[in-house]
Amino acid sequence: IVVLLLAISSTSSAQFPWQKPMNRSKKVVAKIVGPITQKEPSRDLTIVWVWGIDKLHEKGTHEYAWVMDDYVNVLLPQVPRVTVVPSMYFPKKQLWEKADLVVFYFWPREKWDYDIIDAYQKRGGGLIFIHMALMQGSGQQLAKRIGLAWDTRRGATKWGVLHTPVTLTDAASKSPIFMGFPKKFDLAEEFYWHLRGNPAGITTLMTSPAGPAIANKALSSPPKIEDLDGRKWPVMWTKKVDRGKVFVTVAGHNYFTFNDPYFRIILLRAMAWAMNESFDPFKPLVTKDIKLIH
Repeated sequence: IVVLLLAISSTSSAQFPWQKPMNRSKKVVAKIVGPITQKEPSRDLTIVWVWGIDKLHEKGTHEYAWVMDDYVNVLLPQVPRVTVVPSMYFPKKQLWEKADLVVFYFWPREKWDYDIIDAYQKRGGGLIFIHMALMQGSGQQLAKRIGLAWDTRRGATKWGVLHTPVTLTDAASKSPIFMGFPKKFDLAEEFYWHLRGNPAGITTLMTSPAGPAIANKALSSPPKIEDLDGRKWPVMWTKKVDRGKVFVTVAGHNYFTFNDPYFRIILLRAMAWAMNESFDPFKPLVTKDIKLIH
């Protein structure tokens, strides 16, 4: 078990000062989550959580260690029959062989062994990629496994503030990951677009228009609708590769996002979906240590 001494536990910082955590209604969250009819998974599960260190972002953003500590040491161990193992950077082969799900939330550095990932997906292992984990090499090889990835070619992938509200697709209305969600809702986040890969090979669940690019603290207020490109860029999607399932979210920049019950529902549902398990045993984690409005 990794134990972290966290001197600061910010939940409200953001790259864009005007971005704030979302206030969610307790009643609405409960309705989306629904009743618990199954208290434990159908089998013993092993989840590998991949994390790293990021010294380039301000506190409150890209908090890989904080998020790992929360999910590995606090939240997921509360689910019966679930074992969670942290891996600092790309997991060793032994961990892949034991895993039912591998979650990537970090800034990749070293060269990856894609043969290991291919074997894992072939046997039905689940994958989740969050935010900066989409940046690996040129993006070409990663995109083959997860659908879309950061394109390092000059002038390709862009980033900036995620316009809100985000919009769910027709496919999302049929997906267990977004069951009960409104068609549009606010999500205070950063966004990537012009990713490498073929959008036709994924099932897009959430979209947003984009622009202006590479926005930072100089952007003192949310971008106006006329500043956006009007396109429907993928924000979250799924993909099936061999027997394996993949869920990807471009959102995940702000630490407070991981304490947003809407995002927790999405992430925990995606985890259950990727492992072919019921979301029910994970439901108590949605509002754990979170204050909701009435």
